[in-house]
Amino acid sequence: MQSKKTHLNSEYEKALIVYEKMLAFEMDHVQQSNIQRKIGDNCLEIIKQKNDLLSCECAIAAYEKALLVYTLERYPIPRAKVMRGLGFAYAALADIANRAKNLKQATLCWEESRPFFSLTAFPEEHASIQNELGVAYRKLAELESRPENGKRAVEACEAALRVYNFKDSPLQFAAAMSNLGSCHLTLAQAANAVDHAKSCKKAILAYQEAIQVYSPDRSPMQYAAMKNNLAIAYLSLSETEDKGGNCRLALAACREALLYRTKEEHPQAYAASENNLGNAYLALAEEEDDEVAKEGGEQGCLDNCRLALDAYRNALQIYSLEEFPRLYATVQNNLANVYLTQGQRVDKTVNCMKAILAAQKALSVFSLEDSPEDYGEAKGSLWLAYLTLADIEYRAENCALALQASEERLYSYRIWAPQPLQIASCCQDLAMTAIMLADMEISAEAKAEDCKKAVSAALEAWQIYDVSSYPEESAEAQILLWAAYSALAEVEESRENCHRAIQACQAAIRIYERTSPAEHADALKNLGYSFITLAEMEDRAENCRKAIDVYEQAMQYYTSETSPLEHADILRDLAFAYVIFSEVFDKEECSKKALKAYKKAFKIYRARAEELERESDPGAHEMREKAEKCHRSMQSCKAIFKVGRKAGTAAPQQERPNARPGA
Repeated sequence: MQSKKTHLNSEYEKALIVYEKMLAFEMDHVQQSNIQRKIGDNCLEIIKQKNDLLSCECAIAAYEKALLVYTLERYPIPRAKVMRGLGFAYAALADIANRAKNLKQATLCWEESRPFFSLTAFPEEHASIQNELGVAYRKLAELESRPENGKRAVEACEAALRVYNFKDSPLQFAAAMSNLGSCHLTLAQAANAVDHAKSCKKAILAYQEAIQVYSPDRSPMQYAAMKNNLAIAYLSLSETEDKGGNCRLALAACREALLYRTKEEHPQAYAASENNLGNAYLALAEEEDDEVAKEGGEQGCLDNCRLALDAYRNALQIYSLEEFPRLYATVQNNLANVYLTQGQRVDKTVNCMKAILAAQKALSVFSLEDSPEDYGEAKGSLWLAYLTLADIEYRAENCALALQASEERLYSYRIWAPQPLQIASCCQDLAMTAIMLADMEISAEAKAEDCKKAVSAALEAWQIYDVSSYPEESAEAQILLWAAYSALAEVEESRENCHRAIQACQAAIRIYERTSPAEHADALKNLGYSFITLAEMEDRAENCRKAIDVYEQAMQYYTSETSPLEHADILRDLAFAYVIFSEVFDKEECSKKALKAYKKAFKIYRARAEELERESDPGAHEMREKAEKCHRSMQSCKAIFKVGRKAGTAAPQQERPNARPGA
């Protein structure tokens, strides 16, 4: 096969030399344009065998010289033929450089030539152009304006299928159906959950139509290619429907494809199916990670991670950085995702470092200009890896790196414009990360800057998450706003930002009281914190009463029987609210209530500490510290009675029991 390709290239290269010599002869402009068109056509034949930069540039230069004479007014048909060839040349060049720019040029060329190759007069040429437009718009949709370009791709493929049918042109029919399936999958990535599933199912139907043309005996490679495409479609469908079932269908399709796509005979096809096999195992690992987290096991998740790693490493034996840079980078990013999933179960630090290294290798290829979606995905892997590491070591440094990756990821999302929900989710990740970093900043200026980033991102997420359609996400955005405003109040415009925090928290509470009792109780705790903070600045009596009220509501969910530690935490906050309240209202009565709450919390913490000590659990130390704090506060409350009987003596200082929740 290789020698045949070499022979063909040699013949076309000889023809090019002849045409170049002919241009030296004296001839009119039209004859010269005819020669230039033939040079372009010859280059296209060479490109079909081996796509390289020189051949693409040669074809484009020749066609453009021909167009200097072939004007639309005087030579419409020859011009249409040249524009068609020029479209092929730009499409080939897009695989080498300036992907988006050259794909746009290709579509412009084909769109101009298409009216001259009408469905009635030139059905075969018309269908061919439509099919190529479908491919180009699909590739362009992966870079920008996915919904619009995805729809154009589907329409072009459907137009081609008005010519190609199973009976009269089975091979062209199968190719167009396969292309249509891929266009539906591209469109699925820009759709909501319902439309995503519909597009995936359309893709599966298209691939199933195409595979009827091929039998594994007569056309094993084409059959395997359709199986590979089906695996991709099942994996995409698994994102919104029956994850486990569709992942297993994808695994079966990959395994069948690999019966025919061997490493020795078909290395590139083999690598593609191995990559998809890895994707299927990774998706199963993520599903089982959720399940085993509840069950307390982990072996199923780890087994699938190991199988995914094996498959990706097999693919990388073919996809080298030098020969297949984009495919190499794609697999590296997939590796990063496996390491992150594996790190949730074992060797967290080691797996996070491996994920960072793999993502950085992907980013050595993916650029913001040529691959904004892939670039964003790699930045997302970096964000999660650094954020996970921040819980283990160098918290401030890793949070700062995570925030940077999150900002760059969001910027890439704005370029390739996925569905708004993806942008909203990224905004929430950014807000959460900025809030974490704000709590570790040394200077007030740096903390304020982080908080403002968090506020801006959370507000954008909230504006996207319509409360009627996405109540939980909308409430989460409001809680992030509460946390950001609460942190900002510590360094800037304390009263104003505290009021903003309260408004955000109350908005979340109105949603959670209808949807989630646990989240509702947590939000009430947050609101209590904000009322106490505000009470130290204004309207002390009123805000203390409000804090006491919401803490008591929260304890209706977090009872001493069902959630003793959470109950004890709220008791400490409640006690502190009574202490602050005692400074403006019935000192003795408020101090008694504070003392009673501290005593209850003290007993819970002490009992838990003793239980953990018997089990030699290191968590016992934290419980002992909390019990000791309660004991000191109890002593302070008792002292208040004595102070109250001695005019002019200050009351003992109370320590605020809990830091800002959820920070």
